[in-house]
Amino acid sequence: MCHFFAEKAIDFTSPEVLAGYLATGVLAVVGLLITVLVLRKILYKPLRQVISERQREADESISAHEEREKELSGREAALLEQEKKQQEILTEQKEETLRQLKQEREKILADAQAQADARLAEADREIELKRAREGERLYRQAVELAVEAVGRLEDRPVKAEEQTALERTIRDSVNLPGEAGLEA
Repeated sequence: MCHFFAEKAIDFTSPEVLAGYLATGVLAVVGLLITVLVLRKILYKPLRQVISERQREADESISAHEEREKELSGREAALLEQEKKQQEILTEQKEETLRQLKQEREKILADAQAQADARLAEADREIELKRAREGERLYRQAVELAVEAVGRLEDRPVKAEEQTALERTIRDSVNLPGEAGLEA
């Protein structure tokens, strides 16, 4: 059996066998290079294109997302600013409304006070007028009674000049204004 291996070993090292191995190796290398070139043209190039296309899409998607994120943050900031402005406007409007209500209240109170004062003044004038009329009525009654009493005492009718003198005397004794002041 050792002999068989030794015989084969000699065949393995023979120039014909080695040349065959060399040709097979060259063919294998050439085949490998052709396969690599073919795969590069058929498989790697389209695969690289697909990969680069997907990478480009991913980059675009990321940049679009970042832009949307910036836009959203900008909108959020604008909304916060707008909300702040609206809050300030509402506060100003509330203060203005309260100021107007206070002014209207003060005006209403002033008007009511003025009306009350006017009514009191009117009531005072009416009371004074009624007092004057009542005084005039009492004065006229007093004059009539005095004229009647004088007429009964003297058993004669009282003359007009006597009646006028009697009226002056009664007016002076009770401190009444003249007839022009009484009729007003």
